[in-house]
Amino acid sequence: MPEAFPSSRVIRIGEDDGRAVLLVDGVVQSISPEDGLAYGGYWAAMLPDEPPRQALILGLGGGTLARLLQARWGALRIVGVDDDDGLLEIARGAGWLPSLGLEVVVGDAFVYVESCRERFDYIAVDLFRGERMPGRVLGKPFLRRLRALVEPHGRVVINLFRDRRQVDRINRIAAFFDIRDQVLVGGNVIVHARRRG
Repeated sequence: MPEAFPSSRVIRIGEDDGRAVLLVDGVVQSISPEDGLAYGGYWAAMLPDEPPRQALILGLGGGTLARLLQARWGALRIVGVDDDDGLLEIARGAGWLPSLGLEVVVGDAFVYVESCRERFDYIAVDLFRGERMPGRVLGKPFLRRLRALVEPHGRVVINLFRDRRQVDRINRIAAFFDIRDQVLVGGNVIVHARRRG
């Protein structure tokens, strides 16, 4: 069951280091599409090196990764899942979410993954609540379902924090996928993996 959002949450467009950002209780959740194109950050490090046909973004947020995918690879179908309707409304109102090619699913990513019957050749996992990532992201049931949803030789990209548990987290991913790259960006490590066979 998803965590209930505290009623005192403050979601707003603000500024951080000269960039327009979407803040939730003062924590950057997304940067504007224009700043994403210019600056990139960890979102740019999540982009695949080959064009996907059908993408799934778990943790759509303000749409930074969706816009970067379309800027790099043109028109493609993207399913973006996020359980924060308030955040999505602000991003939509600011014009940050792509108007074409994006299907927004308002709901829990874990429930979506469990019930989804489609397959994707690119899946991005960017599931943070503020500065916390749910432990279930690296649980066997979730990783097993990701493996079932990605096409053979499809790509899975997972955003993690760099910390003392980083090696253990990457080893958990490696139990289900071939690790292709680890990109360090600030306090994040972006793990690029492929489905075996």
